[in-house]
Amino acid sequence: MPSVVYLVRSPLHTLSPALFSGEGSAVVLSLEDPLLPGKVLRATNNTRFTEGETLSYDQVLKILLGSKKVIAL
Repeated sequence: MPSVVYLVRSPLHTLSPALFSGEGSAVVLSLEDPLLPGKVLRATNNTRFTEGETLSYDQVLKILLGSKKVIAL
């Protein structure tokens, strides 16, 4: 599981890329589309996720509960 999960409700291009830079494993999840449960916007190489991957509500919940830190933006 990733050590840091960023939850994004606004478009990614409106946020500073400096917010997502860091060491370790991190995943940026988009919850901006009400029709999709979740979408992976960015993922470091240390995670099992790929950019553009869509996730179910169950998968999103497991990621949030399994991560060490969750940051909502």
